[in-house]
Amino acid sequence: MSLEINIKDAGGADKGKVAVEEAALGGKIKTRLMHAATVMYHANRRAGTASTKNRGEISGSTKKLYRQKGTGNARAGSRKSGTRHKGGIIHGPVPRDWSYTMPQKQRLAALRSAVLTKVKDGEALVIDKFQFAEPKTQEMAATLEKLGLGGKRVLIATDGVDRNVHLSARNLPGVFVMPVMDLNARDVLANKHLLFTRTAFDKFVARSQAKTVKKTRKPKGTRKAKPAAAQAAGTGK
Repeated sequence: MSLEINIKDAGGADKGKVAVEEAALGGKIKTRLMHAATVMYHANRRAGTASTKNRGEISGSTKKLYRQKGTGNARAGSRKSGTRHKGGIIHGPVPRDWSYTMPQKQRLAALRSAVLTKVKDGEALVIDKFQFAEPKTQEMAATLEKLGLGGKRVLIATDGVDRNVHLSARNLPGVFVMPVMDLNARDVLANKHLLFTRTAFDKFVARSQAKTVKKTRKPKGTRKAKPAAAQAAGTGK
């Protein structure tokens, strides 16, 4: 099945449509895979610096507060006990690395499904090209307004690092710019609209359609035959 995405110029005028095969974007929307990828990207962004001190790390005496029996009070050890005021924290957080990774094929499949979601929902758009001689935030805001994206949360995918586009959009709230090769499922789904430049869209489709190299297995029965002397020795002849 072929899907169509509108193409517009910087002035908001229609420049036709670009067709992309649904199979090039994974063929179907894989919600569970997109969720797994989103959770992974959020986990990788965690600093993991939360830390508390246990009873062995705080300063203070380890002397027993009072004798074990005869006082009428509950048994008590040192003032560093976690049950006392200003004592050590029991089972508190310690610095750790929360990051983990998914196989590359799964990450790419999740990205395809995320883009397919935007295309089917009519939230993907292709712009012919941005016409910025120099960084201008006002011009970027005017361009997005003409495209019908003014005041909305937009992710702009460019062909490589486009300095003028990046600097023009960085002060606009809810507008993010990213090279198309750095796209991931989390950033696509976190923004309401997805805006490709024409060259960036062509690169994304080419990457999605690229065939993965599969390892070829040797057919059965191709095992190297043993020498005749070895076969005779093995049979006892």
